Amino acid sequence: MAAGNGHERETVRRILESAAAEFARHGFAAARIRDIVDSAGANLAAVNYHFGGKEGLYRETLAMLAKRAQEEVPREMAEVRFLAPEEQLRVFTRVMLERFLGGSQASPMARILAHELLDPTPAFGELLRDVAGPQFDRLTDLVARLLGPRANAEDIALASFSVTGQWAFYLFGRAGIERLYADLVRDPALIDRLARQIGDFSLAALKARRLEIEADSREATPAKDSARKPVGASAVRPVAPGVRKGAIRKPGLGKAP
Repeated sequence: MAAGNGHERETVRRILESAAAEFARHGFAAARIRDIVDSAGANLAAVNYHFGGKEGLYRETLAMLAKRAQEEVPREMAEVRFLAPEEQLRVFTRVMLERFLGGSQASPMARILAHELLDPTPAFGELLRDVAGPQFDRLTDLVARLLGPRANAEDIALASFSVTGQWAFYLFGRAGIERLYADLVRDPALIDRLARQIGDFSLAALKARRLEIEADSREATPAKDSARKPVGASAVRPVAPGVRKGAIRKPGLGKAP
């Protein structure tokens, strides 16, 4: 992206904000550059000059939204870092539901991610690396702590996807929810209640699964037990297509990705 003076930086900012709304509404393929620049009060030449074209604009838009998403992740909040993992999971759940149900519509990043999951572009790998990957790392860290030291990679992965599924529904199902139970997207108190309920369900299931894992471990023969080596959450997340293995850095507790 071309750098410039204050006026040019403001033009870039307006174009990126307009692009975020357009890509969120229509996805990459159907988004119109003309609509983006008209909304931003810019001209078509500005997109080529600052971003090198539509694909470059899309990638810069994703980078901007990824930075915002990382700033919302609970672990970076000082008051959350020292909470018990059970409470961190509750806060994490509330943040995700706010992205999908808060406001008049789901956040631009959430809607762009939905488009990418249904119709991936060449930027899909970067989106997983920069947004979904770090967030899934955070979740698997919490799940690993809740399942205990005897949990292996498969235990952690399946449990993490099960937890994720409870809030991912509200991204893809929002249009139906607005028609079937509109109060859920209008009343923050209901979102809070839903977040608590999902947290309760998840924690109860993780507690039960931990008891099963520990019971299996006690009953295991030495040979079977040696084959079931506990692992950390860093071994859980699959590498997305097009993403180099090891390219996704796993952040430490309390550190920005």
